[in-house]
Amino acid sequence: MAQIQEGVNGPDHYELDGKAVYLLGSQCNACGAVFYPEQPVCGRCGHRSHEKVRLGPNGLLYTWTRVHQSTPEFKTPYVLSYVDFPQNVRVLVPLVDNVEPKVGMEVVLTLAPGPKLSSEGQFMELVHVAPATKEGESR
Repeated sequence: MAQIQEGVNGPDHYELDGKAVYLLGSQCNACGAVFYPEQPVCGRCGHRSHEKVRLGPNGLLYTWTRVHQSTPEFKTPYVLSYVDFPQNVRVLVPLVDNVEPKVGMEVVLTLAPGPKLSSEGQFMELVHVAPATKEGESR
């Protein structure tokens, strides 16, 4: 069963490889547990040696909730989803707008506008998930 990890999704926690978006996590060198975001100490065995690992870009939507009340920076409603990645980790990631979530649907990591940063209307890009196409890219 995948471990549940809530994480952040700003620019220090992902990397791009062409069009593919990957979250950056860690894998314990002693027991193999995978975590997101990267952890200095293993939450399973306490070992302090780990390797950086890429998570994604594809996963399966495990569950979701529609958020109707949030801080002023976030336009509501929006969907938060737990996604199971093949690296045996579950991560909380927002779903892109205008998509009806379905448990078990294949998703892919993508970048989408996040909260407004300034009164000039600048937006920060954050990692989201979107439905996967047959080629593994977002729609």
